[in-house]
Amino acid sequence: MKLAWLIDTTTYIDDNVDSKDVFVVSLSTIIDGKPYKDTEFESSNVFFEMLKENGNGAKTAQPTPQDFIETYQHIQEEGYTHVIAIHPSSALSGTYNSSLSTAQTFPMEIHVIDSGTGSFPQKDLLEQGRKLAEDGCSFDEIVNQLESYKDSSELYLLPRNLQQLKNSGRVTNSKYLLSSLLNIKLLLKLEHGKIDLEVKSRGMKKIEAYLVRHIDEAIAKGVERIGVLHAGNEKEAHIWKERILTLNRNIQVSVEPLVPVASVHTGYETIAVGWINTNK
Repeated sequence: MKLAWLIDTTTYIDDNVDSKDVFVVSLSTIIDGKPYKDTEFESSNVFFEMLKENGNGAKTAQPTPQDFIETYQHIQEEGYTHVIAIHPSSALSGTYNSSLSTAQTFPMEIHVIDSGTGSFPQKDLLEQGRKLAEDGCSFDEIVNQLESYKDSSELYLLPRNLQQLKNSGRVTNSKYLLSSLLNIKLLLKLEHGKIDLEVKSRGMKKIEAYLVRHIDEAIAKGVERIGVLHAGNEKEAHIWKERILTLNRNIQVSVEPLVPVASVHTGYETIAVGWINTNK
């Protein structure tokens, strides 16, 4: 078995990650009327500055069918016999369905995973899958384990405001008005592929305490790796990292930028915290 991994740019991969056998299809971001492939931005900081200045009304676009055809074709030409593709929740993006329909036209053994999530939990699925492959697990064993892992994913969002979530249809007008008029802060949760309201409060203290308590409970249940993501406010992300490490110094906590497509939908200066529990 020669196994390839297919992801898209909703999964953050930095230069320190071994990209061997990993293929990436890019989504696009439209800022101030101009389209950009997510892979075209010189750095996350460059993108966040653009989002800060012209983010209101920014949009995203999923990969085209041709993008998937060319990528699967390239994988096949490289001699891979098996492919595991990991994509964001199909309730939020058409990327999964596009990848799945294209995969069915190729003779390779391909399994396409609807992660039901995005961002760090999705990246962790990839990393755990690669570890299983290195340990000599069969294709079916890897697939079955990842399908099991994804059900334990959790991703929480602390948006600075709900303007972009409203613009993209991820948050209703009523929730947006409630937050804006009464200065109510929201904690959102990506669950079962959809963004739902978890907690609302005037001010952030109650929300922060709730999330810290929930993280502590997750650690007690076996979570070992947690990601803190930021849309341009790295300093605040490191504050959250220290909060988590105060709970347990043995936890691996990563601070990463939110990928462009996620930042566009959640808005500038959003903080996200996510994980999967592989010990359930």
